[in-house]
Amino acid sequence: MNFPDTKIFKYRYDYESQPLVDFLSNRYRIKISKDKDILEDRVFINGQQTSSESIIKSGDVLEYVHHRADEKSIPLNFETLYEDEYIIAISKPDFLPVIPSNQFYFNSLVIKAKEYFSNPDLTPLHRLDIETSGILLFGKTKASRKLFQLLFQNQKITKYYQAITYRKIKAKIISGTLYTTPYSDIYTKYFLDSSGPDSSTTRIIKQCCWGKYHRVWCQPITGKTNQIRAHFSAIGSPIVGDKKYYFDESIYLDWYLNRDFKRIEQKMKLERQALHCYQLVFDHPVTSNNITIQDNNVLWQKKIDTLLTPNH
Repeated sequence: MNFPDTKIFKYRYDYESQPLVDFLSNRYRIKISKDKDILEDRVFINGQQTSSESIIKSGDVLEYVHHRADEKSIPLNFETLYEDEYIIAISKPDFLPVIPSNQFYFNSLVIKAKEYFSNPDLTPLHRLDIETSGILLFGKTKASRKLFQLLFQNQKITKYYQAITYRKIKAKIISGTLYTTPYSDIYTKYFLDSSGPDSSTTRIIKQCCWGKYHRVWCQPITGKTNQIRAHFSAIGSPIVGDKKYYFDESIYLDWYLNRDFKRIEQKMKLERQALHCYQLVFDHPVTSNNITIQDNNVLWQKKIDTLLTPNH
């Protein structure tokens, strides 16, 4: 099955007034200078055609007609790790988001999986960040989705991750409250208050030297957004290649503005963060069988092996 080749984004704009071309450039990476007709034909404010002079204001309703051709064609061979009549587990690559977003709609894993497996009811049961690779579990039906989402909510699914960090992690348990702050220039970045309630917890299983870096096996007890990344950063051991949680925020801001990895390669070492979900363990809510899903992805190993070379 294939979704229509057009998606209409429509929503209310509730931010400060700004030139429409600036908003489109920041949100959708649309360069109006390269395609001026896109405003008249595909972008509307309050139902009216727009131009390069248009200003978008708080309260405006924006419509943007997005085409499949706007996104790069990304062929994807799905590696199925486990499947039964209720769920399917695939190996997620480190370059696609799970959920459709502004710039990745047709290239999101959800849309690609629904088309590949010809199942419009496929729903991800948990999330992995765009640059995190590893096991991603989908529910095949609405009924199975509810059953397995309860397992995640009740922490009945044990998740195991590997990461490569810049420094050795000295803690055995990292816990506290994750929060965002207006004092950071990265508004989606989370910080850890270790003195607060233990609403997020990560357990360190083992670690070893990995060239100049450290290879870490860990278990997130809870499943907060960016949890492992924020936890490791908070104790001074960010993940190699993690632009958002690197020691210096200017690295992420430079990348976000320019989208040029070469500018930050010397410090990042990897184009995408070294974080991989390698195992899920749970009791199946229907069959009661104990299920272990493993992802020994060759690409993950190749990725971290590059850190063992002299130039890294």
